[in-house]
Amino acid sequence: MSIVLLEAGALIVLAKYIFKKKNSKVWYFRRRIPEDVLGHYPSKQAKDLVFSLQTTDEGKAAGLAHKKATEQDALWHSFRTGEVAEGPDLVNVALAILSKFGLKPDQSKAYAKHDLEPDEFLDELRYQADAREPKGNQKDWGARLPSEYQLAAEMYYGKKKPIFLSEALKEFLELKGESPDHGAGRDRSRVVSEFISKFSDLPIDQYSRETANEFVTHLRSKGNKTETIKRRINSIRPIFRTISREHELIDREIFQAIQIPSFGDDAKARLPYTLSELNMIQKECLAKDDDIRWIIALLSDSGIRLSEATGLMTEDVYLDADVPYIAVRPNEARGLKTKGSNRNVPLVGASLWALERALPHSEYGYLFPRYIDASKSSKANKGTHASNTLAKWLRTLNIENKSQKATHSFRHSVQDRLREVQTPEEVRNAICGWSNAGIGAGYGKGFSLTVLSEHMQKIVLPEWDHMHSQTTSN
Repeated sequence: MSIVLLEAGALIVLAKYIFKKKNSKVWYFRRRIPEDVLGHYPSKQAKDLVFSLQTTDEGKAAGLAHKKATEQDALWHSFRTGEVAEGPDLVNVALAILSKFGLKPDQSKAYAKHDLEPDEFLDELRYQADAREPKGNQKDWGARLPSEYQLAAEMYYGKKKPIFLSEALKEFLELKGESPDHGAGRDRSRVVSEFISKFSDLPIDQYSRETANEFVTHLRSKGNKTETIKRRINSIRPIFRTISREHELIDREIFQAIQIPSFGDDAKARLPYTLSELNMIQKECLAKDDDIRWIIALLSDSGIRLSEATGLMTEDVYLDADVPYIAVRPNEARGLKTKGSNRNVPLVGASLWALERALPHSEYGYLFPRYIDASKSSKANKGTHASNTLAKWLRTLNIENKSQKATHSFRHSVQDRLREVQTPEEVRNAICGWSNAGIGAGYGKGFSLTVLSEHMQKIVLPEWDHMHSQTTSN
């Protein structure tokens, strides 16, 4: 029987295998043991697995029941096929073996305290050892155990549950509130996936410094630039540190101070657009007047990142405010790069025109629907598609040093223009989404939109109003 956890319109969420005994507030687990694996269970055990989940919380009970069912599925698969997968499935099987005998990890101390032993469990271990090598040394029978039974025994006697890298990634994303579908979570997931494909999915304390160095060599052989390699190392390293701390494991710091040969030598300086180039770009945007040019115009006079632009929702735009602005904040389609990235940015010049044009063409709540995956499962921000399309068009224009200029160059240009009008660094950081240094920076609400707008108005190109008025009159 299933329990209804949530019912909202056509959506119904069911929880299987949980129930409450009469006059009890605690949830229990119950699942029928399939006939074809029943012979693997102790003879006195009934045909149902029944035990307390030790919680009165329905949602928590459902999560625990799902975890137990996953463990049993892995165990029953091993009974039927004789095969046990490595990685997290091995742990699931070991935990299910313990559960089969009513045992838990690190329970040997409790038995020893009462001078008892789990006889049925130990008999099963000896049987499994003899099944593999009937004439083996009786003193060393533990070394002959199948891997799943060996792990079950080790966990019963106090060995910590192995945390495989794939599990560590999942737990890390949940702890940090990152989505595997976009932003930092997506990038982190990709790095881990590549790492596992190269070195297998192992417990995090089994990788070595040599493994980390080999990963650097692997990334270099693929042609990754040294800055990219550093970024990927910085993406995977916190997983080891955080999950080791959470599970009281020793963090071996295999990625700490990793050496990347010739670091920085392959970097190309990213240049800002000149004022004359910005004039030309904004003029072309007015002439083309479509969603691609609206994004470019928005970037040119706001200093926001491309992913911040393509992920904007209609509810983030405040054109009717005393100071028109956009709220750059995380949403379902994308997160933000840093905490300082969550900010309000005044709209001036070409950026104001761009959003006035884009707003009537929005769909499913997003300003630039072309770059939003509107599937039911996710609404991922397709920033890479946008970057490629925008860069391709920009390369058609008469721009010097094209190879060193791209969409991110607009942020460099905004910074230079703000410096030229003597905008204080704190104000520039507030506009572009960088944190200010010092304890005092964390106090108060920050600069008002009026102050920010005053500085932004100073960098609007003198030719903009004339170009805009000409286009409007035509």
